[in-house]
Amino acid sequence: MAHEIYWLKEGRVLYVSYQGHQTPDTLKACLDDMAAAFDTVQRPVMVLINWTEVTQADPGVLKSQLGHRAYTHPMAARGVLVGFDRQEAFENEVTAVRSRQSKNTIYFNTMDEAKAYLKNMFEMV
Repeated sequence: MAHEIYWLKEGRVLYVSYQGHQTPDTLKACLDDMAAAFDTVQRPVMVLINWTEVTQADPGVLKSQLGHRAYTHPMAARGVLVGFDRQEAFENEVTAVRSRQSKNTIYFNTMDEAKAYLKNMFEMV
């Protein structure tokens, strides 16, 4: 499998780890699973996305899913992304903003930085 998804905090923080070689098909499969997880909640959630385990990505893969419902889903509050180089962050940002018509992403260099940013979400009841 080219991704893993589970709740770090049920109904509050969804963890998404992309793994291995990412193609348009593997990216779409992950986004489909993310959207399915969003369908299960009653309020918007944070999404912690780990790209550090990606070993290879097809050129332009992050631009391949423009308009996917994971980007436009009303339960996707904010994407907190780790492990994207500058080009990947740019491509992801363009796709997210063009799909959603607004910015809902923030990028960190390490998982520790991202988790510190999400600290309040983990502490919520």
